[in-house]
Amino acid sequence: MARQKDKPDLSEAISRLVQLGLTSHDNQDRRQRRARKMAGDTIDRMGDATTTADAREIRKRDLLDGPEEFDRVRIDRPKRSKPIEP
Repeated sequence: MARQKDKPDLSEAISRLVQLGLTSHDNQDRRQRRARKMAGDTIDRMGDATTTADAREIRKRDLLDGPEEFDRVRIDRPKRSKPIEP
């Protein structure tokens, strides 16, 4: 509040902070979608054209999602409700 040039009141300052938080989340989602699309396009270019389309889609999904073993340590995905059994 004190650092703003227009000296907003408390409710306006809080409103601005909330808006900043929401905006940064939108930008992060946009960056993640863009990165996933770029990775997918690269995988499509490098993929084995002799395999079936279904097999290529499964391989692509596996590469983009990563191994199941890493799911519990990824911070960009919600946690599983039950632990993975070895």
